[in-house]
Amino acid sequence: MAKDKINKRGNKHLRKIMYLTVQNMIRQRRFGGNHIVEYYDKLKTQPYNKCHKVASVACVNKLLKKIFFLVTHNQNYDYRLAP
Repeated sequence: MAKDKINKRGNKHLRKIMYLTVQNMIRQRRFGGNHIVEYYDKLKTQPYNKCHKVASVACVNKLLKKIFFLVTHNQNYDYRLAP
């Protein structure tokens, strides 16, 4: 499996929107369950202990993969059904 690395490829405006989306998800965590925020919390704790920006970019990558899967399989996101 290929490793994802932080890079500056792609549309800079879209990258910024995705980063801000993850930041808002982290900020609004008290309003409901979210797998992306759980992944962020996992990266911030031991043994990973990633810094904020690295963990946020990893969450952006995970969010993009989830969105791609949902769109290609014509499904809606449901916290209870998602792995």
